[in-house]
Amino acid sequence: MCKKVVVIGAGAIGKSIGYLLHQKGYEILGFLSRRLESAQAGVDLIGEGIATTKYRKFILEADLILITTPDQVIQRVADKLFTKGLVKEGASLIHCSGAHSSQILLPQSEDEGRYGRLSLHPLQSVADVEKGINSLPNSFFTMEGNELGCKTGEEILTELGVDYEVISAQAKPLYHAAACVASNYLVTIVNLALKMNQKAGVAPEKALKGLLPLMQGTLDNINDLGPTKALTGPISRGDTETIEGHLESLEALLPEELDLYRDLGNNTIEVAQKKGSVTKKELEELKEILTEEGLNNE
Repeated sequence: MCKKVVVIGAGAIGKSIGYLLHQKGYEILGFLSRRLESAQAGVDLIGEGIATTKYRKFILEADLILITTPDQVIQRVADKLFTKGLVKEGASLIHCSGAHSSQILLPQSEDEGRYGRLSLHPLQSVADVEKGINSLPNSFFTMEGNELGCKTGEEILTELGVDYEVISAQAKPLYHAAACVASNYLVTIVNLALKMNQKAGVAPEKALKGLLPLMQGTLDNINDLGPTKALTGPISRGDTETIEGHLESLEALLPEELDLYRDLGNNTIEVAQKKGSVTKKELEELKEILTEEGLNNE
């Protein structure tokens, strides 16, 4: 049976998933968005459905209600759907938030067994619709929900042909934090590298052009070898003299970034220890100089 879908929140992720589901034979009943132009763009992309800014009765036909609004309004949207009586029995409500569990999709007064609730999160940054359509089928997903919701999620992800894992509601915050470390904090690290280059006399645009191939090479090594074997550089060699030089230069030119560099270095020591590329003596020396006291004692 062809599943019917309504998408609430016609941003990049909503339109991308709506398009991919349509390609797999799901019927997209329509897009509901705060801005009619966004909803209409979703309908135009797919070639079917209703574009609206109102909670209308056609939503009651949906087997799947995909809520792809900003995180802070997901629960408000779900509550409104139930208040207006627009969720049919047996339907599944789905959101794509990495941080929130599926529990926000069902009001406490509703019977868990009557509706599916599902958090379906792609480990991917979707900046625009075209990139979403191209990247999501190659992305890893996690899902969390009740029995009916997870059954729905398995059907969707199997249709999309993607790899996925089921996690618990309690694990969602830690899972989302991991995604932030890998994505958001990577931006922070690049920003730090650009600031350091600028102090060294390299313009940010030239530094970025030089750093990106280096970063891509590292990502390729991680993909081919795993993170432990991919580690290179002075810490992996136990090169305390080079690390001391880094710290002295930072103290002189960018003292406000010393703590971040130390924290990154100390965490890198753990990877080097796993790799087995440094001696116990070298590890102890690295730990000592990467503390504030160690540098001040020099």
